[in-house]
Amino acid sequence: MKKHKEKSEKPVFDAEGYQVNLQDLNGEALPKRGCLKFKPLNHGGVRAGAGRKPAGRTPVLLRLSPGAVAALRAKAKAENRTLSDVAEERLAIT
Repeated sequence: MKKHKEKSEKPVFDAEGYQVNLQDLNGEALPKRGCLKFKPLNHGGVRAGAGRKPAGRTPVLLRLSPGAVAALRAKAKAENRTLSDVAEERLAIT
């Protein structure tokens, strides 16, 4: 186990809020800044083919009376179908 210093210096911060007198971290010396090489992260971000596949439907916002919405939801729940499927069936525009 590494020995810790008995007395530690008070932290000194620059104008941007970074500590400038940090010499070690938990008794382990910090590497020199000029010698460090950083690799870009290879995870996250946009990937080809990621996300939900298109279902061929277009989202639409409708303003319906509360009674019509309640009837649509009740029928959808009773038949174990989606609200969109029941509404499309009721519209019967095909």
